[in-house]
Amino acid sequence: MLGTLTQAATINKFVAIVNDEVVTQQDVDQLLSVLYAQYSQEYKGDELLQKMEGVKKDILNQIIEDKLVLSKAKELGIKVTESEINERLDYIKKGFSSEQEFYKTLETQGVTMANLKDRYRDQIMMKKLVDYEVKSKISVLPSEVSEYYEKHKDEFREADKYRVKNILVKAKDDVGFELAKVEIDNVYAKLKEGENFDDLARQYSKGPNAENGGDMGYIEKGQMLEVLDKVIFKLKPGEFSEPVKSEIGYHIFKAEDIKYGKQASLEEMQKDIQMVVFQYKFKAMVSEWLSGLKEKAYISIK
Repeated sequence: MLGTLTQAATINKFVAIVNDEVVTQQDVDQLLSVLYAQYSQEYKGDELLQKMEGVKKDILNQIIEDKLVLSKAKELGIKVTESEINERLDYIKKGFSSEQEFYKTLETQGVTMANLKDRYRDQIMMKKLVDYEVKSKISVLPSEVSEYYEKHKDEFREADKYRVKNILVKAKDDVGFELAKVEIDNVYAKLKEGENFDDLARQYSKGPNAENGGDMGYIEKGQMLEVLDKVIFKLKPGEFSEPVKSEIGYHIFKAEDIKYGKQASLEEMQKDIQMVVFQYKFKAMVSEWLSGLKEKAYISIK
C-alpha cells in the first residue's frame, strides 16, 4: 500500500506551474508516450530512440509553451472539429503496416485513443493560432528573394562533372609506401616524356579500372577522398596531376573531359527561395511571439 502511494505521489508530483495551471510528472510521461506513438510512424529502431532522447531534453519547455499557446487559442475561441482530428488520425494510421499494429503500439505505450485525440486537438488548435497570429503576418519581398539568390548563388548551380582516369600504385605499410613512391615517380616521368596514359594505367595501375586505361567515368566533388578531390578538381581537360598520396597508396589522375554544371536562374529558383526565406522569417517570428507569451505569463519550474 505504501509503495502504491509513493508511486502515485511521484506520478502526480508538480514539475511546473503555468499561470493557473499545474504541470505534473504524469503530464510529462503522458506526452512522451503520445509522442512515441506518433513518431513510431516516421522513425524506426535507433533513429526512433535518438529522436525520443532529443524530445526528453526539451519536453518540459514544450509543455509550458503548449499550455501558453492553448490558453491563448481558447481565449480567442479557436475551434477544432472532430473531422479534423479524425483526418489526422487516419494519416497516422496509414504509417503503420496495419491497424492492428497501430493499436498495439498505443497499448505498449499506455496511450488511449482519447489521449491521442486530445493531443491532435491541441496540435491543430495551436497550428490554427500560429497561422493566425504569426504566419498570416509574414511576407517575402522580391528584393529579399533576389538578395538571397545572390548570396547563395553557388547552391543553385549543378556540380561540375569530371571524366577522370587514374593510375593507382597500392601500399599497405611503410616499406610498401617507399616502394610505391619509387614506382609512381617512374610512371610520372614516363607521362612527362609523352607516353600514353591508358597504356601506363594498364601496365602499372592496381585500381579496379586499370584494364580500361584507368577510366573512372564522370565523378563529382565529394565522391572521392578530400585529399584526392583537391587534386582532381584543379585539373584542366587533358591535364594529368603530379603523384598524390592517400591512405591506400599513390595516385596520378587525368581529367579527360569536364561537363560544367548549369547555373539555375533566379526565375527558376524563385518559388524555392521564397519558401526558404519564409521559413526563416516564420521560425524567428514564432520564437519572438512565444517569448512574448512567456514574458506575460507566470511560470514556476519546480
